[in-house]
Amino acid sequence: MPPVRTIGLPLRVTPDGQLERSEGATAVLRLIQAMVATTAGSWPHARWFGLHERFLAINADVEDQAGLADAMNDALTRLGVDWARVRQVRSVRGPAFGERRFDVVLAVGDEGQPVSASITP
Repeated sequence: MPPVRTIGLPLRVTPDGQLERSEGATAVLRLIQAMVATTAGSWPHARWFGLHERFLAINADVEDQAGLADAMNDALTRLGVDWARVRQVRSVRGPAFGERRFDVVLAVGDEGQPVSASITP
């Protein structure tokens, strides 16, 4: 039996009140968005989960953000997600002055299928 690729967070509730099962990569990207929106002090027992301050403190002139990828991979490992890894995080200037966006590339599954998304802290 192949391993089941699921995570418990984030939960998604449909408009009719039913729980919806997400595809693995989509669930991991939602989880990463939750980590980016969470401050390190929000959960004192799991400060590694909250990455908001780390995203705000990056040097916008540096495109490749290896430190952010390492922090996300550490959090995924601590959460038991061993089937997806953050391959790359790149900072991208947004359309508005001072706006920050990040392109995140995941390697998903045994073959490392790349999946990417943009996130905003």
